[in-house]
Amino acid sequence: MTKPALDGISASVPPHHCRDSQNQSSKPISELCQLNILRIFPMTDLAVHTENANTGQKGTLMIVAGYDLGNSSIKFVSSDRQIRFPSYLENCYYRPTETPTEGYVEYLEGDALTKLDYKQWLSGYAAYDANPKNHLRVTDDATAKVSQSLKHLLAVLSYYPYKASIELVICASLHERGDLEDQLIEALTGRHVVKFGGKICPTEVKIHVLKVYDEGHAAIAAFAQNLNTSKQNVIVDIGNRTVIATLIGSKGHLANRKTFDNGVEELIRMISVNPDFKNRLVGEIAMPHLIRQGLESTEKPFWYGKQFSFQDVYQKELAPWVQKSLAPVFKFIHPWKINADVCLITGGGSRLSSVSEALQAKGFVVADNPVWANAIGLEQLAKMIHLRSVNEQQ
Repeated sequence: MTKPALDGISASVPPHHCRDSQNQSSKPISELCQLNILRIFPMTDLAVHTENANTGQKGTLMIVAGYDLGNSSIKFVSSDRQIRFPSYLENCYYRPTETPTEGYVEYLEGDALTKLDYKQWLSGYAAYDANPKNHLRVTDDATAKVSQSLKHLLAVLSYYPYKASIELVICASLHERGDLEDQLIEALTGRHVVKFGGKICPTEVKIHVLKVYDEGHAAIAAFAQNLNTSKQNVIVDIGNRTVIATLIGSKGHLANRKTFDNGVEELIRMISVNPDFKNRLVGEIAMPHLIRQGLESTEKPFWYGKQFSFQDVYQKELAPWVQKSLAPVFKFIHPWKINADVCLITGGGSRLSSVSEALQAKGFVVADNPVWANAIGLEQLAKMIHLRSVNEQQ
């Protein structure tokens, strides 16, 4: 399966493929590693990553990072790696027979133990693989950026080699902070003892949230070298569910900001209900993931899985989507655009076929790394705030 280059996926595990592991021990992390935990919870996939079997990896791994929980994909940026996977989630009643080495998490104990609805889950591609049609998607739930935030963030850490202890210091973002900012910080912050697929022993994770930013604002930090912050700048983030226009005044302050509906997800919906597209499905229900995969793929662009090409349908629906989605945004920013130093475009939607060229023809600057812009900016802000805090304590 070709992994998409832009945003989002999730999935599910049938109960009959699983083994019960709800009753977890509340012993300290050091004791859990010494118990007969392998006999109780056999891990059938350990041979895949033998380096994870080294329980002697002592010490604490400190990670300072930017965490962007998008409607389409999770983006995580630290000094040594960039991790991205679809923002899909599948909660598990029981442990899968074979746990994926990336994307599977078991929550054993910690500050969120009584708050979590499920103590085991699959995130990203693992979720999609388990349940291609009925996984949970962040884009489908207005509260998911808070309620699913911890699950996806812990799933990110499953991509790292085993460490008994991880201290994670992050800056995060929300479409509209408001009351959700405090809820997001509360959902993430604290001590969490978890076990990842392919790892023999649990990991103790301590999370500290430095600050939560409005999405788009962090992109200023990512492209500060390309922006004259003494002048006005406009940033438009073409995302999965929304399009966000951020107007930056002189001296870098936030002058105005507005969120519009009908992001890339709306284009995917328009393609899925197009009569020509529906005829090719022969009665099947369209799967948004496969349409997105076709939009993002460089190997087989515009292919719906391996069944058929929908390039002609895309070309029919693109102009109506632009009129519906982007035209209101351009009208809103026009008074600022005529005097702005730079009008920067970020977000995965800027990489749609023909869209980037059209935007550049209208005087917009498309970011070199539009999908990663917000996460890169968040990581740079996290490093700056963390360093300042360390210096103040010395």
